[in-house]
Amino acid sequence: MSVPTSFKARLSFLHQAAHSRGAQRGVSAVEFALIAPLMIMMLFGASEVSQAVSVDRKVTLAASTLGDLAAQTDRVSCTDLAQIANVTRSVFAPYTATNPSLVVASVALQGSTPKVEWSQEIDGTGGCANVNNSHSLKVGNTVVVDTGLFATNGGVVIGEVTLQYTSLGTSFMSSTTTMRERFYFRPRKSAKLCLTGFTTPGC
Repeated sequence: MSVPTSFKARLSFLHQAAHSRGAQRGVSAVEFALIAPLMIMMLFGASEVSQAVSVDRKVTLAASTLGDLAAQTDRVSCTDLAQIANVTRSVFAPYTATNPSLVVASVALQGSTPKVEWSQEIDGTGGCANVNNSHSLKVGNTVVVDTGLFATNGGVVIGEVTLQYTSLGTSFMSSTTTMRERFYFRPRKSAKLCLTGFTTPGC
């Protein structure tokens, strides 16, 4: 666009240019108002998903740690399980607000069917208790395990971690998500892992 040479024409030209810039600023403001909420939601959403994935991986690592430590001996007591649980909970750092459910169980073949011989849930104070009646690792329940894992007259140790996950920062996710992982191990020092105070065949 060429600039007019007359004074009047120049004033008209400047007025049109100013009007054009103002219109452009107005359009930009409207576009920003429309796009900003979406961009903010995407930012918080990405942060929440990243955080949830990180916690889920810690649940997996914790279940592996719980079962592996329990399987490294031939007999455990409630005190032993509490110490193992303390190590397992440290896996969740720096998410110290989490309160996962930790369960250790021993499964053995009854006939050709893998069934739970004993199972204990370890609470945050170091106490142990039988899992509740609705839990899949309740004593006597059948567990789907490859029978090839069992040694003769032996058992398999299960470490299970369950976490009711809610947002730890952004609150972008309003509902609670259950994260659960379970690992299976052969006992290292004996055919099966025994629990002090609990009588099972071979213990």
